[in-house]
Amino acid sequence: MNRELTKTLRNLTANNFDAKYAETAEQAKEIISNAVSKDATVGIGDSATIKQIGIIEELEKRGNRVFNPFSKEMTTDPNLIRFRGEVQRRIFSCDAFLTGTNAVTEDGKLVNIDAVGNRVASTIFGPREVFIVAGRNKIVNSVEEAIKRIKNVIAPYHAKIKQFDTPCAETGRCIDCNSSRRICNVTTIIEKRPWRTDLTVVLVNEDLGLGWDEVWPTERVDRIKSSYEKVTWVFAR
Repeated sequence: MNRELTKTLRNLTANNFDAKYAETAEQAKEIISNAVSKDATVGIGDSATIKQIGIIEELEKRGNRVFNPFSKEMTTDPNLIRFRGEVQRRIFSCDAFLTGTNAVTEDGKLVNIDAVGNRVASTIFGPREVFIVAGRNKIVNSVEEAIKRIKNVIAPYHAKIKQFDTPCAETGRCIDCNSSRRICNVTTIIEKRPWRTDLTVVLVNEDLGLGWDEVWPTERVDRIKSSYEKVTWVFAR
């Protein structure tokens, strides 16, 4: 484990999160599978990372009732889209909630920006157990760096792939737009574990989800983009 991962894990623990380390995505899946009871209801937040580690299929296969408003069927079938809001609200009363995070700071904070807010809301209060999985590529030096990266790297690329009609999807940079399809509407910084939520952060020594530093080698960034694009698709309007 490198210095960056070691420092981040130590500070997450100091901030009262249950911080765990996984060498691989498969190990991350095992950690969550072992922690979530077989009779628990499980909610899913929109997350490429969660899709990449394969935990959704694992839980469904063993019999957990999984509420996933971001499945391909739920987001592309016109007959199901109208039920998404109901499923999203059902998640607040689930036993467990699984999602990723836009960024983790080295001093142990979780930084996220949402379009709707359902994902970040469920990480704070509602489900009694929350599991957040983050690849090593999500670690940043500070909250300021996290917000800068989310707005100028993650959000523009996400908007482009999802084909949202926003300026950042065209330019690749944030201009603090007023677009009706703006995806940077709700910003949360979880500095310490919320009192009534058992919040586990699993840091994985692999690149997962969407996020990179613009100075990284092109080959690494291209791998992150390619892996992300394999588990995402355009939502029906």
